[in-house]
Amino acid sequence: MDEYFEAVRALPDCFAQALGQIGPETAAQIHEVRLRTGCPLWLNVNGTLRPAGTLPGCPPGLRQLRPSAAQMEQALYTLCGGSVHTHQAELAGGFLTLPGGHRVGVGGRYLLHPAEGVVLQTVYSLDLRVARARQAELPPRLAALLQSRFTGLLVAGEPDSGKTTLLRGIAAFLAGLGRAVAVVDERAELWPEGQAAARPPVDIVAGLPKARAVQMALRTLAPQVILLDELGDMDELRGLEQGFFSGVDYAASLHAATLEEALRRPQVAYMREKGMLRAVVMLAGRQAPGQVAGLRLL
Repeated sequence: MDEYFEAVRALPDCFAQALGQIGPETAAQIHEVRLRTGCPLWLNVNGTLRPAGTLPGCPPGLRQLRPSAAQMEQALYTLCGGSVHTHQAELAGGFLTLPGGHRVGVGGRYLLHPAEGVVLQTVYSLDLRVARARQAELPPRLAALLQSRFTGLLVAGEPDSGKTTLLRGIAAFLAGLGRAVAVVDERAELWPEGQAAARPPVDIVAGLPKARAVQMALRTLAPQVILLDELGDMDELRGLEQGFFSGVDYAASLHAATLEEALRRPQVAYMREKGMLRAVVMLAGRQAPGQVAGLRLL
């Protein structure tokens, strides 16, 4: 069964039934389902966003669906397994992670509470991203770079360009070389439950802020390489700096649509200044997730 059907089954019946009627060939091309209060459903089909009603053979119930505020609240409640409170830490970051690694971006009205931190008050939109266990083919230049000390490597690309897919491929390649790899997976997206059989022999620290997880991995797992699911802001980067200077290579993903954009990011400038970065890998984009467009040595 395609992962799309697994993902939409996590929604309440008012959405899951209509979305489940999409044909298998079309379903296999869907990357995202976007629900917005009072609006038609939109789908990301092979990297292109389009209204659900424009799909060939779109089920009538899906074409007519306009989520109400009550349905959106029900969807959030269902995605949280009936306990929104237990997911507050994730919701404070604007997302939920579902079984199978599917991820839901949450848009709405948030409150910055002095005691409780960021609290979601009203949900306006839900972006359900379908996680698929694709295999990434490493180009020869990247494979050659990874076979020796590479210090620091960034995997850069726009959203939905396959950064996680390529990180999985890099982890598997390094593990195949006999390197001790520690994966810092804050949101449990790289090898979620249900995909454990596809995981290479790596150590995983999941569910913790990256700076704390890196220090934990360095103290307890003796890694030669650390992989990060996503490079954060400057405060987080400075928290990670001690780990970068511990003799361990690292690879991390970064949101950037072009190489020029990546090089302008403050995090990249800081890492270059400190000698923490050797190469940037640019992905081809939404239309070809996980495929490498170029590698720039710094």
